[in-house]
Order: sequence, then C-alpha cells, then structure tokens
Amino acid sequence: MFVIDAFIGNRDRHNGNWRFLYNLETDEMRIALIFDCGSSLYPQIDDELIKEVLNSESEMDFRVFGIPTSAIFVDGKRGNYFKIISSLEYQGCNEALKRIVPRINLEEINFLIDVVEALSDLKKEFLEKILKLRKEIILDFASQKLKK
Repeated sequence: MFVIDAFIGNRDRHNGNWRFLYNLETDEMRIALIFDCGSSLYPQIDDELIKEVLNSESEMDFRVFGIPTSAIFVDGKRGNYFKIISSLEYQGCNEALKRIVPRINLEEINFLIDVVEALSDLKKEFLEKILKLRKEIILDFASQKLKK
C-alpha cells in the first residue's frame, strides 16, 4: 500500500485507515484493497494553484518530492516518500516495487481521468502530469536502482 500511496500522494494512511471485508457465506475475511484515499491526488487544489504548479518547475518538483509526506514517521517527522522508497532500506517496499510498478499503466489511468466529467480539463491535465512524474521520479527511479 505504501508504494501506491507514494504514487497517488496519499498523506493520510494510518492504522485507522484499514478495513476488512467479511464474507458471511464463507466465513472468510480479507483486507479491503482500497479504503479512505480521500487525501490523495491533491483533492483541495483549485484551478488557480493548478495553473501556478503547471507553469512552475519548482512548484511541480515540490509536489513530487516535498509533499505530500507519508503518515509514517522517520526520525520524528513524517516520512518523505521519495527518500523512504529510494533508500531501498525496507524489504517490503522493495518487494512491492517489483510487484506493482510494472503493473501501473499510465495510459489506462489517463483514460479513467479523462472520462470523469466532474473534473475540469485543467484538473485532468494536472492529475495526468503529477501521476506521470510521481511514477517516473519516485517509483521508476527506485525500481531501476533496485535492479542494479
């Protein structure tokens, strides 16, 4: 989940954001794959700020490298996704990178973004760009580093 949260910029994954699905017929329980991701993909960004971010490399870099941070604390501060994942210090993250990154299809994701009528064209452009950059700069970078 940490790798996906890094990709979508989730700043609110904590122990209260996990749920389980229970099947009454089989008496089986499994973890809910997606739960409480409302703090992902910059939900409160407005068109004015989107324009500023899209037109400024430093603003875009800040949103890829600087924020959001994870809910996991490292040295008493909220951990930076890029630093944590690219450190390759966490075997679980390394295994998740191997499993998940090859399955991320930006073309399919962009199609889903494009069909959401409630999103402005500007917001769609922003989401497509930020996801592309977060994948390349955080996930692909760490994946390539891991292969070496």
